[in-house]
Amino acid sequence: MHECIKCNVTNCEYHAKENYCCASEIEVGPHYANSSNDTICSTFKADKNA
Repeated sequence: MHECIKCNVTNCEYHAKENYCCASEIEVGPHYANSSNDTICSTFKADKNA
């Protein structure tokens, strides 16, 4: 678990209860952004149990 990477997307397979990302690696995009609203987590995978 990456305790330095906070995530509050509770319906992601990589979401840990403490609001951290537990993916082994993450990818964020797109390649250019003007603000945080312009970015997305490309690692997101819908949790089938959520």
